[in-house]
Amino acid sequence: GNGADKIKVNAFKGLHGRSIPLAIGSHLANRRMTVIATIGDGGCLHEGLNHLIHAIRSNYDITILIHNNQNFALTTGQATATTKEGKRMYALPDGRPEREINIGELVLGSKPSFFARGYSGDPLQLTEIIKEGIKHKGCSVIEILQVCTTYNKESTPQWFTERIEKLESPALDLNNARDAVSMDEKIKTGIIYKDDSIPTFYDRLQNRKDLSTELVDEVKQYDISKLLKKFE
Repeated sequence: GNGADKIKVNAFKGLHGRSIPLAIGSHLANRRMTVIATIGDGGCLHEGLNHLIHAIRSNYDITILIHNNQNFALTTGQATATTKEGKRMYALPDGRPEREINIGELVLGSKPSFFARGYSGDPLQLTEIIKEGIKHKGCSVIEILQVCTTYNKESTPQWFTERIEKLESPALDLNNARDAVSMDEKIKTGIIYKDDSIPTFYDRLQNRKDLSTELVDEVKQYDISKLLKKFE
């Protein structure tokens, strides 16, 4: 995602909304790596929604960070699926006519093995959430609520501070977790749901069961110099 060029790690910046399949491919090729996909609310819930749902369903051992500032800020503030109904935007001067999507409700509806929600204004809690997501064996989805002082002047730091409540522990079942992701009055942050009993995608692969190598170790080296000469 866009954060790939801001952090000193081995990173790859792909197409908008497509960071999740790139992360999945990287993980399946070499499980020795810690793989994190970063994506915005717009790219994730528009171009990349199918990738998110199937990553959760397959339970790949990756961490997905969804940065949610409720608009397409990179392209000057168009509405996304998380933009509140009725909110006026540059492209919607009369207000957003559609209902917004609650990312937590969407993820929990896909029966994840890990879902958490953090807030960019509380980096200490957010750091611990991300650490737990990385340690979890399975697909960890973390929604990061963010302010956008340019295009979303309603959800200010003060607005978040007045509403956020920290969870002490994750819910034990999906029904309680669904109650925790409601954003009608208070906004719960922390690890909202976790289920360590769900096997990962790789654990289900019978043809890899007895192999100790990674796919990247099994790639053969091919000499393509003759092929390249055709383009000289």
